[in-house]
Amino acid sequence: MDVGKEDAIWLAVVFRRLTPTHLDLVLCDEGYTFDIRVPAGSTEPELTALVDAVG
Repeated sequence: MDVGKEDAIWLAVVFRRLTPTHLDLVLCDEGYTFDIRVPAGSTEPELTALVDAVG
C-alpha cells in the first residue's frame, strides 16, 4: 500500500486492535528493508519510535 509513514502506522495500530492477539502482525516498508512486529496494545508513538529506530 502506497501511503505515508504516519498513515501506515495509524493503520497498523487499528489493524492490530482488530486482529486476535495470538496472531503476529508485522509492519514492513515497501522495499522490505525492515519489519517490525506490532505487539497487542501498541500505540502510534511507540510504533513511530520503532520505525524511526530502524529507518
